[in-house]
Amino acid sequence: MKIAIRYDALQEAFFRRGWLLPAVLPLTQVGGRALSNTFAGVYALWGLLSLWSRRDRLNRTITVLYLALLGVFLLGVPGSVDPVRGLRIWGEFAAQSLALLLTQAALRESAAHPGRLFDAVALFGGLTLAGLYGLLPYYWLGGSGQPFSPATQLKEDNLPFLLPFLLGWVWWRGGRRRYPAMAGIVAVTLAYVVISEGRAALLGLIVSLATFCWAVLNWRLRWIALFAGLVLTIGVVANIGPFRKSELDPDHPLDAFTAGRTILWRQALEHPPPRPWLGVGIGNGVHAREILDFQIGDRRLEVRHLHNILMDAWYETGILGVGLLVALVGTVFGRLARDWPRLSVGDRQRAGVLLAAALAIITAGLLSFTYTSRQFACYFFVCLGGLIYLGQSHRDEAIPPPATGHTDQDRH
Repeated sequence: MKIAIRYDALQEAFFRRGWLLPAVLPLTQVGGRALSNTFAGVYALWGLLSLWSRRDRLNRTITVLYLALLGVFLLGVPGSVDPVRGLRIWGEFAAQSLALLLTQAALRESAAHPGRLFDAVALFGGLTLAGLYGLLPYYWLGGSGQPFSPATQLKEDNLPFLLPFLLGWVWWRGGRRRYPAMAGIVAVTLAYVVISEGRAALLGLIVSLATFCWAVLNWRLRWIALFAGLVLTIGVVANIGPFRKSELDPDHPLDAFTAGRTILWRQALEHPPPRPWLGVGIGNGVHAREILDFQIGDRRLEVRHLHNILMDAWYETGILGVGLLVALVGTVFGRLARDWPRLSVGDRQRAGVLLAAALAIITAGLLSFTYTSRQFACYFFVCLGGLIYLGQSHRDEAIPPPATGHTDQDRH
């Protein structure tokens, strides 16, 4: 009896506070991989123990697609070069992507939970941005004992995903000063991305801003295009160096400009996985040296993945794996598009923030991190879980608009 009571208390505690742990993860990443992995592990284990009692709150179609995705990813592990590594990476992906189900279940727990999610991500997103700037002098002045290297020492990958949550919080609660405050947040975030020389992050940030301006602020497309062009121009002019990489190999300017991405993708297409349906196995792409070694000019380089979430997923999990991944994401986005006209103002603004964050992750992931990274496997799936919930919310009682008087649909 005591065990049952404690188990029930554990479940209730998770759906009161524990489900918000993904909001803390970007800040823990600033503190190092060990701290971040600890928090992620606690979240996954706690959530897994609590999910069964709320299984009736899950969207069945999405749940079936997700479980099929995990199953196909697991099928590729036997027969891979390193099945132990494959099983470990699969477990990490499953633990992080479980956020897809946990977020759905938690948001249906209370009408106040959507607001709590956005507030938590905005709060810890702001702390993450402050922490990144706090560490900047440490690296800049050589405190790490290594020469300052923005591309390897600075961690800008989470900023495009966090930006719409920060902007959304100000939009809902900023009052008359919300536009200057939002402009300041954009400027500070853009400055860090420029300093870090993260071109993929810059593109993700631009997509994030464009989607936010369309879905939340309801700007006209011409103003969105002008604003996106302005941000891109500032990002390029402020630090032109990363955009002059084509000079590293005048004979192959595109390969040099993309830092070898196009070489990697060509080599992967020229040497496809021996098992076309299941791939080389999740986490085993690192052993395909024939596609991960390349040369730019007189420099020989070696990387660990293809720097493209779809290419990585295809090579490691095959046609079935990448097909199910695209089907899962496409189903969520398709249902959102179908339900969008029927969403209330508050729901539509929240969905706009989540959509901006999700598209920012996809954009950056097509040029940077892999599909098993925390950005994609966890944060992106949190966004998907939120979008699934909001897409269904119009069938129930609509969520009250955010605590603000600004629910107008004025065009700017």
